[in-house]
Amino acid sequence: MVTLVQIAEKAGVSPAVVSRVLNRDETLRVSKETRARVLRIVEEMDYSPNIAARSLRSSKSGLIALVVHDVSNPVYSEIVRGAQQAAAQANKALLLGDVSEEHGGAEHLVELVNGGGLDGMVLQGHGGNAESIVAKIAKRRVPTVLLQASIEGSTHLVSLPDEEAAGLATRHLLDLQHRKIGCIGTRAGLTFSEARRRGWTKALRKARLKPSPRWFVHQSSTIGGGAAGARELLDQAPGITGIVCCNILLAIGALETIKARGLRIPDDISIIALHDIEFAKYLTPALTAVVMPLFELGAKAVEIVSKGDLPKPGQTIIGHPAPVLNVRESTGPAPTGRRINSSKST
Repeated sequence: MVTLVQIAEKAGVSPAVVSRVLNRDETLRVSKETRARVLRIVEEMDYSPNIAARSLRSSKSGLIALVVHDVSNPVYSEIVRGAQQAAAQANKALLLGDVSEEHGGAEHLVELVNGGGLDGMVLQGHGGNAESIVAKIAKRRVPTVLLQASIEGSTHLVSLPDEEAAGLATRHLLDLQHRKIGCIGTRAGLTFSEARRRGWTKALRKARLKPSPRWFVHQSSTIGGGAAGARELLDQAPGITGIVCCNILLAIGALETIKARGLRIPDDISIIALHDIEFAKYLTPALTAVVMPLFELGAKAVEIVSKGDLPKPGQTIIGHPAPVLNVRESTGPAPTGRRINSSKST
């Protein structure tokens, strides 16, 4: 097995320099030529670090866990990509876990934390009992940050600009002359859910409109939740001409309900979603969405826990890049004439 000492001898530097080059230490003061020579020799000699030995020496596993509520949610792909890049830059490996109650993932995570198997944890809050248990245990043993939703008595929170994004989506419909704008929100009480509702409310009030309680519903963050939310809105507020959906899965479900009612999108009703994913442009109609800094969210969270210190309480909101509107076919001018019947389909 090739060692650091052998690499150093061939490169004409010390083993410490080789180690710092491999760990991407930007404070190392060597020339670009020296760095390039070390990396070339590492490749030529097919060097692989002894992770097990390094872990024993440093009492570190080299693992960071990214724990989400539902790994099948397509929104997480960009978060995971950002987290993976940040982990690689910190010379860590990323472990993806699911803390949904039905998957029983919480017990395995608790065992991993208690066994010293993690250097850090990023946990997406969703209000469940399992994640609360994991967060409390992890907080005592490893650096832990939360994504999007805080848990009482817990640690640092890293969030998207949710209020800003919901406001941008609502203003888009207002600019199209919509004046009765509904909103399908995510689970009540969660940090990001309440922020998105505030963004919708503030945009309407700034336009001198008074949002009716019947214009807003909470639902689970699923396609089925979006379908149910759209039915609820159309039944209790039949005059609405636009809907802000607080995530992309809600919007997909809402699209199907609206079309099943015989309503045309966007001629009779417009729909816009928070989060933009690749297949949104392939829906019928293509879905207007607000692009959120998901990659940066995952990267920042991993960056914080990779430092090895317990994060200070507080909140980091990802301010750059700002939310961006991606206009497609699902939004259009508010209807000027009488809308067709939006009563329940039989």
